[in-house]
Amino acid sequence: MMQQRKKIRFNFIDALIILLILAVIAAASYLIYTAMHKPRAAITNGTIEFEVRISNVDASALPLIKEGDTVKDSVTGEVLGKILSVSAEKAKYVGNVAVEEDGNLTLAVTDYDDLYDVYVKISADALTDDRGICTVGTTRILIGSPVYFKVTSFKSVSYITEFSTRNAG
Repeated sequence: MMQQRKKIRFNFIDALIILLILAVIAAASYLIYTAMHKPRAAITNGTIEFEVRISNVDASALPLIKEGDTVKDSVTGEVLGKILSVSAEKAKYVGNVAVEEDGNLTLAVTDYDDLYDVYVKISADALTDDRGICTVGTTRILIGSPVYFKVTSFKSVSYITEFSTRNAG
């Protein structure tokens, strides 16, 4: 028995489907391109203050972080601002096994002896884009964003815990 192969033919419906797919790809490409290359209006917004938390700092390193010091980005070397205030509290260890007390489950919390959580308030000049997001150098100032913190003899990765704007323009 001989099988005959049917010749595949290209018809009008196939052409419409291909044109439709190409149109969708072109529209998606255009939207992505315009979104990525849209100029953002960056304006000087004046001065902002933000607080960073540096976790588990050794007690011997506490005197290295002082008011009035200039904070730099430890990766790029750009100036982030000046330290307005520094406060420290003992770092806490939170256990990972729950203990039942009076029908309630709780985690054990203890203080470390020589480790501190340091809260540093920094004042900086920032730029604000059209969405209201402030940037200092290449650092975006958003709660939870990392800050590569560096002063003269100390550096660490810290995270922003709060910020506010002053002299908004």
